[in-house]
Amino acid sequence: MLGTFPFLLSGEAKTWMNELDEGTITSRNEMREASISRYFSLAKFRHLLNEIHSFHQLDRETLVDAWLRLKEMLHTCYGHGLTKRAIIQIFYRGLDDPTKGILDTGGILLYNTPNEAFKILVDKVLLKIDFSDIT
Repeated sequence: MLGTFPFLLSGEAKTWMNELDEGTITSRNEMREASISRYFSLAKFRHLLNEIHSFHQLDRETLVDAWLRLKEMLHTCYGHGLTKRAIIQIFYRGLDDPTKGILDTGGILLYNTPNEAFKILVDKVLLKIDFSDIT
């Protein structure tokens, strides 16, 4: 039921998975819960999740930098369980008014479906990245 997930692991995580009794974990949800409890204390997980929920754009932070920072926060908080809609809402509500205005060109971002909002956001972010800086 876990498919190729065990093949994605390495190091300590792979050793831990291999040492589990067969049948201990039978679903992706069980794997998520087991890995969170193994590698994150509940206090750390709650702290990271609270940071995500209280996300706000920093002074002089661009749309691109704010989005990349939130994505890193989400990546760090493995198993956060937030939906696309929740992520868009957290991000949008944490932005300053001028940045919200950039995203609301053509209509209020939050009135779109989560998939449409993500596409708008990614398109706006990609348009602002200067590819000449990439080597």
